[in-house]
Amino acid sequence: MITKSNDVKLNVLPLLVTCEHLAYYEGPCRFGQGEALQPGFDRLANAQKATVFMEALRECAPAGVEILAPISIGRTDDWDNKEAQWTVAASAMQSVDLVVVMSGIACDDLVVEFAERFCKPIAVPTVNGFSASTVTAALRAKAMSKYEVYAFYQWSDLGFTMKTLRARKVIRTTHILCVSRFGSTTSYSSVDAFNSFDLITKRLGARFRFVNLHEFFDCMSPARDEGNYTTPGRKTPNLTAEDMAMASAIADELSAGAVENTMTKEMMLPSIIMYITAQKYMDLNDCNGFTIPCPDACSTRRMNAEKFTPCLTHALNMEQGIPSACEYDTNAVLSQQALIAVSGKNPYMGNTVPIPCVDGHFQTRFANTPEQFAELEKDPANLGHLYMMQHSVAHRRLRDSDKNAEYSIRNFTYDQGFGVTIRYDFDADAGQKITFCRFAPDGSKLFIGTGEIVMGGGYKSQNCTQLVYFRVKDTADTWEKQCYAGNHCAMVYGDYTKELIALAKSLGVEALVAD
Repeated sequence: MITKSNDVKLNVLPLLVTCEHLAYYEGPCRFGQGEALQPGFDRLANAQKATVFMEALRECAPAGVEILAPISIGRTDDWDNKEAQWTVAASAMQSVDLVVVMSGIACDDLVVEFAERFCKPIAVPTVNGFSASTVTAALRAKAMSKYEVYAFYQWSDLGFTMKTLRARKVIRTTHILCVSRFGSTTSYSSVDAFNSFDLITKRLGARFRFVNLHEFFDCMSPARDEGNYTTPGRKTPNLTAEDMAMASAIADELSAGAVENTMTKEMMLPSIIMYITAQKYMDLNDCNGFTIPCPDACSTRRMNAEKFTPCLTHALNMEQGIPSACEYDTNAVLSQQALIAVSGKNPYMGNTVPIPCVDGHFQTRFANTPEQFAELEKDPANLGHLYMMQHSVAHRRLRDSDKNAEYSIRNFTYDQGFGVTIRYDFDADAGQKITFCRFAPDGSKLFIGTGEIVMGGGYKSQNCTQLVYFRVKDTADTWEKQCYAGNHCAMVYGDYTKELIALAKSLGVEALVAD
């Protein structure tokens, strides 16, 4: 099954910790008057307090958070601590990601014991009065502390942290399908990809699944009685009649919606079949991310022989909220997943570099004309502040995750005209704010940058020429920090700097934020 980021739920357990007085008396730990001092009153007051607590918790919970049925532990003023209540609590802990505590006077030691017993992340809002600081300090100060505890001044802060922890869970439950030809870690074009999958799994929680490139390509055609060439006699997820019908329908849908299409349906089908094959392999391996090498795969000449490229696979994956990266770039996949998790939007990715500017003139133009750059040079705000991101994997749902924008279909290759690419006109989004990021090859850092779209490029071109130009605050600082992370960055529309910084902190990695 392919579990998308938006399908991941943060399971939050409300923990109601209370104390009940059994007799009438007053003193330094007992205040009130009249009925409030009578036996039984605490039970009613605690129930009312719990109702208010639960309402506030549900109200501040963001999308993707599941509030579980609350559990209660407590004591009386006999200072009892029954083991039976811990047995009940233990039975509820298996699927819990975060515990949000309602506590109070004479109860905080039970919260500390709860953390010690179950080692789950705990949040204590200040609705509990002094408990938020006492519990947090007590747990953080324990020798060799392994306790994750949060104190909150207001409910909205708790909501933000729940959103962050859900994003962390998305990262930790990401399984990336890697279609490899040679080594399993990097390809010939992405030496800045994750350099140790074991380390990344230990540090970030993401896992990696592998399929041989030739086995994958073999499955893009119908099964033969004797089995595939690379896996004779084995049951494999080869192309079926149902898959072919789906490919035909996708081709018709893409063609019908395009404002321009340079390809015949026959030439579109092989690239669509690759997308369907990738979906089948992800589903079989319970993966929710995808990458495949480019030069390593291209040099087999099978893409040329069978007339397809991976571009459309990445584009259709990304527009569904499934991270998918060119050139076997595993950290580009996880960087996309981070952006999807914090924003709920669909990413783009590509080669990311600054545009050098000398004496008021841009030195590199890529797919755009001198006239277009001459216009940019008239605005001093652009000089020394221009960046670009380039790969032909744009898609239809960058601006709106639920609605297709205007697009064209163009062939990737020049001479033979194969390889479907979706061309998106970034000119239409001039002025839009973007956030881009990338994990470092060892997963120890997360580079984070923001920009404003200036124009697009390569809309009417073939090959890997689609790109977007954007303005950053400080090109030199952005470039210096990016070089700790690498080339391919992922981006989404909007500013999610604060969310990515919080995600990095929750993962225990350094946030490198560009000025």
